[in-house]
Amino acid sequence: MCEYLHANIIASANAVLPARTVGNNHTPKLPKDLETLIQHYHFLNRVTHSIKLLRKYPHTFSSSHDQKWSGYLTRLNNIFNLYKSTFPAVPILPLSLLSCRTDNFNNLFQTLSHASKLLRGLHLLKEKEFQDSSIKAHLESRDQNFDTDISSFINSALSRSRHRIVLNRVFIDHPTTLQLLTDPRDVSVAVTNHFQHAVPINSLLSPPSLEKWLSTVSSMPNGKAPGPSMITYEMLKHLGPTTNSLLLTLIRKCGNFAGLPGGTCRDPIITLESIIHDANHNKSSLWILSQDISKTFDSVNLTILKFALERIRLPASAITLILSIFMNRSNWVFTAYGETSSYRVRIGIDQGEVIFPLL
Repeated sequence: MCEYLHANIIASANAVLPARTVGNNHTPKLPKDLETLIQHYHFLNRVTHSIKLLRKYPHTFSSSHDQKWSGYLTRLNNIFNLYKSTFPAVPILPLSLLSCRTDNFNNLFQTLSHASKLLRGLHLLKEKEFQDSSIKAHLESRDQNFDTDISSFINSALSRSRHRIVLNRVFIDHPTTLQLLTDPRDVSVAVTNHFQHAVPINSLLSPPSLEKWLSTVSSMPNGKAPGPSMITYEMLKHLGPTTNSLLLTLIRKCGNFAGLPGGTCRDPIITLESIIHDANHNKSSLWILSQDISKTFDSVNLTILKFALERIRLPASAITLILSIFMNRSNWVFTAYGETSSYRVRIGIDQGEVIFPLL
């Protein structure tokens, strides 16, 4: 069933959904002298290539080649004089290509080829100098922004536009009474209560409903890189009702486990190892679904964190130091009306905390 769904989702997406290549289109503005050098280098390469073709096919030589050469000659001499410090000796070029037929254009080709290599070396050197100076200038600008313009510093560090969430109202989706809070004090209390009790522990072990599945898929962002399956969020959003039902059935039949505060990962690890061993022994296919759970960092229990640190054999003093960072902490939330009152952080570590690889 897994192979069937996977193959059909990929095939349908390739046939229906538009595709585009995503890359970094940013082109830094080069200084004028470097742009000129690159243009001269490309021109010299084109002339060298044309002489190479004449050397390979001398019977194609005609008077038109000589006419073009007269135009090339002026520009080539200007290039050699402009960058004469790069050449041990300024190359001397023939006034006519007709005289080069005696040695089958070999001498001219070697002269131009050697000049092209020297100019390429200069090009790479100047380009490296420009990159180094650009990096240094941007670092200095970022350091200055850190002291004088923290907003610009954050935007630069993120390398993307920064989105803000304005907390000026709270909608409470109560089963019987819907509420929209706009009073600053009510907003502050509701926001504090949410962030202090944001981990939905009671619903983690419940199988997802079709409505919950569709709602979750529709809320996923576009433009994200797919996993090993190569199935993107956009593909899932375009699934029909039949495929959605099949996929949900498959998800519900998967072995599901959610770590709760004070719990342990021992049981699911043993179960997973047994399943993998059985698949290897019977040489059968095995599909494992790894989910990225929202609020995972917020639900990290300090007892489990302590066990994880002991498992990798950190010294006791280091464990005590790390745990002390997350104990007896208080947070507050920025709203449109100012900061909320502080609240005690009961569980979890900060998103992006530097110790997250240990988890």
